[in-house]
Amino acid sequence: MKTESAPSSHPIGREWGALDDSVPRHEACSRTSVCYWHVLLAVGLFLTAAYLVIPYGLAASTIYVAASLMAAVGVGLAVYRRRSLICPIAWILIACALALATVGHSIWYWLDSRGLEPFPSLADAFYLGVYPLFILALWLLGRDSGRSDDGALSDALIVGTSAAVLGWALLIAPYVYDPNLTLLQLLISTAYPVGDLMVLPLILRLVFLHRSPIGAHLLLLAGMVAYLAADMLYAHGNAVGWYAPGGLTDGLWLIAYALFVAAVWHPSASVKPQSHASSTQLSSRRLIVLGAASVLVPAVILLTAGADADIVRIAAIGSILIFLLVMHRMAGLIRQTHQQAEALEHLSRTDPLTGAANRRHFEDALKHEIDRAERANSPLSLAFLDLDHFKQFNDSHGHPAGDLLLQKLVATWRETVRPTDLLARIGGEEFVVLCPDTSARQCQTVVERLRGAVPNGQTCSAGIAERRAGDSSDALLRRADHALYKAKHRGRNRVILADAAAATAR
Repeated sequence: MKTESAPSSHPIGREWGALDDSVPRHEACSRTSVCYWHVLLAVGLFLTAAYLVIPYGLAASTIYVAASLMAAVGVGLAVYRRRSLICPIAWILIACALALATVGHSIWYWLDSRGLEPFPSLADAFYLGVYPLFILALWLLGRDSGRSDDGALSDALIVGTSAAVLGWALLIAPYVYDPNLTLLQLLISTAYPVGDLMVLPLILRLVFLHRSPIGAHLLLLAGMVAYLAADMLYAHGNAVGWYAPGGLTDGLWLIAYALFVAAVWHPSASVKPQSHASSTQLSSRRLIVLGAASVLVPAVILLTAGADADIVRIAAIGSILIFLLVMHRMAGLIRQTHQQAEALEHLSRTDPLTGAANRRHFEDALKHEIDRAERANSPLSLAFLDLDHFKQFNDSHGHPAGDLLLQKLVATWRETVRPTDLLARIGGEEFVVLCPDTSARQCQTVVERLRGAVPNGQTCSAGIAERRAGDSSDALLRRADHALYKAKHRGRNRVILADAAAATAR
């Protein structure tokens, strides 16, 4: 937005933009499932394209001022209308930052329209006021993310420190060594990149904390990244002399602000972030980022060292190689840890003798299937199976033969049950088969096949119960267990269906 090549008022607030004036009409996602956040984003991108096409002047200035005001109002209105927003204080701070940017933007254009280009100006006070609000908002979002820190802030500071070196070399040093700047101009010129570098670790902290994708936060993070990229391009271009208002750098700001508005209206802004990824997977992603950050510092040394600094260059190359070797070693350790974690997870859900699912796995699956059957109003049956006279078999043939019998039994039954059924050993010679989307009669067909496949001439008894509306896990298990008891009492080697008329304990 500036026409001069020397350092001048930073256009931090000029491009807050791109809010569709339909924002007050509805929540981000209505009951008819028509979501408006993508409409707001599309409007923002349209205004970005319009700004880039329109020649810089009064029309472009009007777009920026209006877009900045609309963005501030749009975020504030979202906080007012969407009472279920997670961490509304953070979004209020972002709305206030947009309001400050709007005021600064208006002041800067008022001065520019009169041919006045003082640096620093009153607009800089409002532009710089945006940074503390951003920093506090990002910190609050990370605090309310529903995750423990898990070293996220430390890792973010590692990357931020590395970026600070690059920022100093490309953005701050040109101002520090400019003899034409007064002390106040130097402080204002360096305050903008310093503010960017303070925001960056907090953005990375959110990235590291989020192990599951939350659309609203991803939009916010994308907006922040676009915002910082535009900020740094402006600082570098203004110092070198290639920046001109109305170009792609300003377009990046507009895109960033459109993403902010879309983020607060996204339905997932009301969803508490949850993790579904393992810590080893997270460590693998962090390793890439941390490794790149570690290499960045010696890379800056390597690229900026003078022609007579051969020792410095060699040291930088050696540092890069060491970092790469350490990364390779750490990657191998993480892969090994991940494999061990998967193996432990498998063991925690598997019976060690037979390889069938264990009680823990079965209980989790039963609760899940009951909930699913309740929602879909679909049948669900459960069968208790117990080997007949297993103690006598052990006494006659020995416990090793009994273990071998159980192993053969499970191997045979796993080939007999359907892919959707779950076979679990819940203790001794007792097994259970969980049959989703299956009535009691259909389950009986499955169980009869299992009874016919018992090895070594042995037999088994079974009791079957079908889920009733409102059944808990315990109620369904008790009815199946009672049916098994009846099968044993009536002579074994048979299948009994739970009496549909029997009273069930709830």
